[in-house]
Formats: sequence, structure tokens, C-alpha cells
Amino acid sequence: MDFCYRCEMEDVLLEMDRILRPEGSVIFRDDVDMLVKIKKISDGLNWDSQIVDHEDGPHQREKLLFAIKTYWTAPAEGRHESTTSS
Repeated sequence: MDFCYRCEMEDVLLEMDRILRPEGSVIFRDDVDMLVKIKKISDGLNWDSQIVDHEDGPHQREKLLFAIKTYWTAPAEGRHESTTSS
């Protein structure tokens, strides 16, 4: 099989992030190793995500990942929060 035209996972998730509205959700079902990679990227996109066991039990390699795109805004330019207490 020729994979030279295959999309990268990061590109697909970035496009999903662009399409999903804030608080939109997505469910992935795959092997646990693939879901761990997807979770790492989704965490970088500020999605709220969680891997849960397959309905046939925790000993199955296939798992589910539930992800919700969170609503967030970048801090205003030049504005920094103080971490010192008075």
C-alpha cells in the first residue's frame, strides 16, 4: 500500500480543531497506543480528553477517547498575571 499521500495525525486533528465549535465533542475508538498519541496532541490543543475502557472490559486493547474542545481565549497582549501573594 502506498502511504505517500497519507495525512499526518497532527494535520487531521488540527483540521478537526478548526471545524469543531467550542464545547464540541468527538469520540475516537482505536488501539490504546494510538489513543495515547491522539490524547497527547488533543491536550496540546487544549481539549478536555479522557481515555476509557472498552465495553467488553479493561483487558481489551481497544479503548475509547472522549474529547471536548474547550472554550478559551489567549491573554491580552502585555498583560501578565501576578503569582506573588500579598
